[in-house]
Amino acid sequence: MNRFRCILFSLMLVAMAHNQALSAPPAKADYFKTGNEKAAKGDSQGAIADYTKAIAGDAKNAKAYQNRGAVKLSGGDHRGALVDFAKAIKLNPAYAEAWYNSGVARRELKDYNGAIADFTKALNLNPQLVGVYFNRGVAKAGAGDNAGAMADYSKAIELQPSNAEAWYNRGIMKNQAGDKDGAMADVVQAVKAWFSNGVAKASKGDLKGALADYDKAIALSPKFGDAFNNRGNVKKALGDQQGALADYSKAIELNPSGAVAYSNRGFLKAVLKDKEGSLADYGKAIELDPKNAQWLFARGQIHNAFGNSAEAVSDYTKAVKLDPKLSVAYLNRANTLFVQGKKKEALADYSTVIQLDPKNADAWYNHGVVLAENKDHAGSITDFNKAIELNPGYAKAFFKRSLAKSALGDEKGSIEDMKQAAKLGLENARSVLKSRKISWQ
Repeated sequence: MNRFRCILFSLMLVAMAHNQALSAPPAKADYFKTGNEKAAKGDSQGAIADYTKAIAGDAKNAKAYQNRGAVKLSGGDHRGALVDFAKAIKLNPAYAEAWYNSGVARRELKDYNGAIADFTKALNLNPQLVGVYFNRGVAKAGAGDNAGAMADYSKAIELQPSNAEAWYNRGIMKNQAGDKDGAMADVVQAVKAWFSNGVAKASKGDLKGALADYDKAIALSPKFGDAFNNRGNVKKALGDQQGALADYSKAIELNPSGAVAYSNRGFLKAVLKDKEGSLADYGKAIELDPKNAQWLFARGQIHNAFGNSAEAVSDYTKAVKLDPKLSVAYLNRANTLFVQGKKKEALADYSTVIQLDPKNADAWYNHGVVLAENKDHAGSITDFNKAIELNPGYAKAFFKRSLAKSALGDEKGSIEDMKQAAKLGLENARSVLKSRKISWQ
């Protein structure tokens, strides 16, 4: 775990160096730049080769030595990395990052005292290197200096409260010192930090990182229902549907009153075509939180998907009563009512959607369709115009506007719209034009 954090930091330094590289003669600068690019893409061998070429062109390029060392370190070549860091430090004794990474390499080689010295030098040069406290703490623990390790972990926590590893490692130190209560308190904080880090990573799209953090939180706290629920969300996003289902079920087992886990499992069961299971889970979620409009809307969608239009309309209606601004519920209720032949009610709902969301091209289009069926062709054209304005690639809107123009006697305009619909790939439009022997090419 600690080695992973160090490697990650090293690669970050490579990326930073790439962004901050100084200008140099073309041949030298290009090799250093391409080395950074290859390192960022995970091409370790290519990066090392390019850094070596950069060094051959400029033997005093401390950054090239540092970055080559960082790549070697990430690949497990600790001795080779140490040689490169030493060269970078010789060229630039104030190179804090090189001192830091040298400390990492020494620690991996179990030269704990040498690592402590290097980490301390890095801190003296740059006190803002927050990660150094944690890593020096690991080295001190390896050297048997538990008190020093605990002090460094405490400083790491002070500077970065989200450092779950620091909380966990300090907890181990406290446990070894006989402070059971303090150890338990730190482990609880570590669980919270891993959980929070998982939430943050998931929100940024780092799903694998989030999964790893939730795994750690659950390993330390196997009754943490929210962690199971959130891990289920991540697994679902990663395509592991069965893993997600198992996590949601575990979350429900641990917290039977947790409505969110029921709704999440209900959604996934719908995806898996488990109609009864999905409706049962949403029903339980709504029972636990009867004022959640989104879940009523979601259950309405499931009813609709399985052909239960009356139940769908009922849920959509309950949803908009709870949240009168939930335009998507009005839109889907309108679509369902239209299929049921209730055009007047559908038209009213489409109008409401347009008021709530004037940029909803589908609402304008569907409103126009209802007007056209009611023989209000001029009104429908106005709606189709708006739908096309909002979505210039809306093939069906061109097709319907073509029919409306034809109904009003505008054959030239009708043909132009039909051609545009055909160009956009609508087969119905192409069939119409073919039957009339008109080319859309």
